[in-house]
Amino acid sequence: MLVLAVTDWLWLEQSALSQTIRQWVWLYPAIESLHLLGLALLVGAIAMFDLRLLGFSRQLWITDLAQHLLPWAFLGFAIAAVTGGCLFAVDATQLAANPAFRLKLLLIAVAGINAALFHFRYRSVRLWNRGVVVPLAVRAIAAISVLLWFSVIICGRLIAYI
Repeated sequence: MLVLAVTDWLWLEQSALSQTIRQWVWLYPAIESLHLLGLALLVGAIAMFDLRLLGFSRQLWITDLAQHLLPWAFLGFAIAAVTGGCLFAVDATQLAANPAFRLKLLLIAVAGINAALFHFRYRSVRLWNRGVVVPLAVRAIAAISVLLWFSVIICGRLIAYI
């Protein structure tokens, strides 16, 4: 997708969506703010769940946390993805060539694979609710998840400076 030449993204920059976002003075900052709120929901929910898997807040049941936090993570991801697409559309040719942006997308993909690995490999987490130590492999997945999502945030900030 991002392997396309810079000029291949001109159609998106010239789209009605991009022109509308550029036309309204407060629309881009509003979309950017929603993007940050989506990231806060996503990364906050994931970090809380991962920290529990790492051994923090052991009095909280993992199943309860999963049931409560995963819908918030999905909502945050949806908000971040839609608003991120809008932000990309405005400056697609520049962003497509930006190494920090490319790395951000790669890290998001790896974080998604990491999450899928956890969810498909460990379908039942009830055993870990009380007394049973979370397996080392699961703790590694959780630590990698936290590292990946914080790296996504850092890359997002670096986009403006690279």
